[in-house]
Amino acid sequence: MNCMVVESGKSRILVDCGLMFPNAEQALGVEVITPDFSYLQKAGRLDAVLLTHGHEDHVGALPYLLREFPQTPVYGTRFTLAVVKEKLAEHGIGASFNEVVPHRRAEVGEHLEFEPLQVPHSIPDAVGYALSTDAGLVVHTGDFKIDWSPVDGKLLDVRRFAELGEQGVACLLSDSTNAEREGTTPSEREVGESLVRICAGVRGRIVMAMFASNVHRVQSALRAAVAQNRKVVTLGRSMETNVRLALDLGYLQFPPDLFVDPEAAAHFPPRDLLILCTGAQGEPRSALARLALGEHPTVQLEPGDLVILSSSVIPGNERALANLIDHLVRRGCQVLSATSSAQLLHTSGHACQGEQRMMIDLIRPRTFVPIHGEYRMLAAHARLAEQAGARPLVAEDGDAVELRANEAASLRTQAVSVGRRYLDARGALADVGEVALRDRQLLAETGMLVCLCVLDHKSGEVVRGPELLGKGVAGLDESRLSRARQLSLEALAELSPAQRTDHGLVEEALRRGVRSAWSKSLEKRPMVMPVVIEM
Repeated sequence: MNCMVVESGKSRILVDCGLMFPNAEQALGVEVITPDFSYLQKAGRLDAVLLTHGHEDHVGALPYLLREFPQTPVYGTRFTLAVVKEKLAEHGIGASFNEVVPHRRAEVGEHLEFEPLQVPHSIPDAVGYALSTDAGLVVHTGDFKIDWSPVDGKLLDVRRFAELGEQGVACLLSDSTNAEREGTTPSEREVGESLVRICAGVRGRIVMAMFASNVHRVQSALRAAVAQNRKVVTLGRSMETNVRLALDLGYLQFPPDLFVDPEAAAHFPPRDLLILCTGAQGEPRSALARLALGEHPTVQLEPGDLVILSSSVIPGNERALANLIDHLVRRGCQVLSATSSAQLLHTSGHACQGEQRMMIDLIRPRTFVPIHGEYRMLAAHARLAEQAGARPLVAEDGDAVELRANEAASLRTQAVSVGRRYLDARGALADVGEVALRDRQLLAETGMLVCLCVLDHKSGEVVRGPELLGKGVAGLDESRLSRARQLSLEALAELSPAQRTDHGLVEEALRRGVRSAWSKSLEKRPMVMPVVIEM
């Protein structure tokens, strides 16, 4: 997730405010992970939020930020703000929205100005920012690639980046996602041409699964559908939402009768349909997963249908995606993915080394700070910048890069408090917390036993129990339960009458006794929750 504070004098802004989704190991009931805003809360002031584009890892945490800073103005391009407004409406939150346009400068407070910079990416209206600060000019590329034939015709603003380089840039902050990949990123237009070729001659339905925010890819899919005289059906909430926004804003070009409702799909022959859906990462509740399991209420896949996974696999999703493909193949579908097909089904929205070097050469910054990537990617990008003659600083979460006019930048490690908040639901407010996550992990690994014991409040003698109730515990048969009861009674017997009136000591004795029924060296001992009642 991306969330960067920029301070100049008394002005303070946030560039992007994204969230993360947990992988299978992190999940444990957690639905989203947001930044910890404690630094901003202590600072007490936030003048603006600048958004580079509408991806979740850049805008997804905005509803949580605006609950704490409701008066903060939000700046973004037309499509980005449309995505954000939709998201905030789901949370019942309003905001002060300000549309930005490349080349149009604006002031934030008394010490900071910004100018949006047009960059190609895998979502419409992506921008970087030129930030004029007291310490000099800072350029933030946002997520970018250099696409010389973009689907929407919006090229990287090479001239403006070069002009900024001529002015003198104190610091360049640049996208490092593909810093380990040599060469350049293929154009989105090449993917579109490939999809048209693949769709030609297919007799069954064509299902294209992709990231819903990739409106450029959606446009390519629509062109493929028109070329084969197919109608288009959209499935999946995020796909339907993004296509609707793109249609309303005029970002998609298509014949007026191209789209049909999912409910009408059954009335069309398979050869006349192209289905756009979510689920290319194997998400269990996605539209593609429901199609693969035959559980979709309006569309059923049949032998001879073609499924195209038009995306790369996010690390951690490999197993889920493999299972999804198995289900599709069982239904008789042909499945094409980036790993199984020689055809170009997907291209990244991020620059590779050749494009990253070009950006550095255009800007020629005094200091270079790689952003947006794992540490190995930041390090690779830093090496590239050093080869280009720039002075790199590799900063991690919590580090502060300090710029002073006409001086070399410095890095203060762990200068500010940072962290993550784990939320059970997208609308949740309370952080699950590290302790609760550890408890959930332990429960998932070992299960839990509740040990109920009733004691006489005066003498401490056992009146009833111990009674045991287990959930998720392996090997929990009657003999094991009997042994656990006996061992817990023996542990209580070791306590004096006075000690048995101390709840803490009694609970610890019950816990120790029950857990000892499982061999420490050979078995996993369950979590034990003692419940002591006095009569």
